[in-house]
Amino acid sequence: MNKKYIFTAITICFILLIFAGHPCRAEAPVREQIGEYGFIDWLSQRVYAKGIGIFPKNKTNTIQAKAMAQRAALVVAQRNLLGVINGVHIDSKTVVENRIAQDDIIVAKIKGIVQYCQVEDTRMLNSRTVQVIVSMPLSGRLGKVLVDVIEETAGRTGPPPQEVEGRLRNLENRIQMLEDRISDLKKVTVQKEDLILLFQHFSVAWQNYVADRAAISHAGYASDAETAAIRSSLNDQERRLASLSVHMNDLSRRLSALEATLDKKGTPQPAQPSKESTPYTGLIVDARRTGFKPCLKPGLFVNGEMIYPGNFLDLHKAVKEGYVRYYSDPRQAQQSDRIGSLPYVVEATGTHGGDRGLSLDNNAYHVLESVVQSPNSFLAQARVVIVF
Repeated sequence: MNKKYIFTAITICFILLIFAGHPCRAEAPVREQIGEYGFIDWLSQRVYAKGIGIFPKNKTNTIQAKAMAQRAALVVAQRNLLGVINGVHIDSKTVVENRIAQDDIIVAKIKGIVQYCQVEDTRMLNSRTVQVIVSMPLSGRLGKVLVDVIEETAGRTGPPPQEVEGRLRNLENRIQMLEDRISDLKKVTVQKEDLILLFQHFSVAWQNYVADRAAISHAGYASDAETAAIRSSLNDQERRLASLSVHMNDLSRRLSALEATLDKKGTPQPAQPSKESTPYTGLIVDARRTGFKPCLKPGLFVNGEMIYPGNFLDLHKAVKEGYVRYYSDPRQAQQSDRIGSLPYVVEATGTHGGDRGLSLDNNAYHVLESVVQSPNSFLAQARVVIVF
């Protein structure tokens, strides 16, 4: 029995040693290997690559030989880093290299940016071999180029279509607001003219009434019954004119108040249509059970319709922070400054269009659809986190 227990213990220790030397399955998606010499760390959204340099044989000075080997290793690492960037997935179907293959200008831009990579580690592998590891964020200067590549705006002159459409919408809204203000001013002017005209009619009617009453009251050609009827009619007219006088005073007061408001605030502001808004400050998508793999621009779909990203997205945010931020720990995702204090959390129902897009349910659609309609929403600000 003792031998059996000893054998079992040895077996368990052996298995633990094997797993200790290899990353566990849960951590595997965090780093996506691109080729033999580089990878993408999706949590930090950085690309990494390594290069190796060998001491030149014709150099007897060890210090100079080491410096030359380090320089050679750095050049190789930068070249490998370019290869990693080319292998980054834009979405389920496209990698960067496929999109820029025919664009020498973009290739030259990326090559120039790679020169500013950060050296993460330099070490001697043996007495004559140096290894250099470099990295670069997928945001910043590189992010700007990649967003142009993703949105296919790199080769265009002038602003991208969504920017032009946004400007047109803004201009249209401003024109509509001005038209509404002018319309309101016209209404006020017409009302004021009508009120002045009404005052004139009222003044004439009152003057006629006063003159006619005295004349009629003292007329001797009518019988007592006829005179009484006339006086009753005049009394009724007087009551009606008195009521009109009260109404006129009220109109005058309201018009004076409106004119005072115009003097203080300028033209009246048109009423803005009320829109339903959600209290949420960001979006967390739990994709841990879907087999999802990260990419630069993951799409979120409901019934085949892409709800994020869209033309409403602020591309400056996408350049600075990326289309989404990735986490492997849901607790860290909840604490992310990316999604604010009250994120909307939804579990993805599966992948879409491959393994780099996500499907959401109809409940999420109803929430996010109202968010998309709101100006400057958290979706427009790319406040989206994916846990995978």
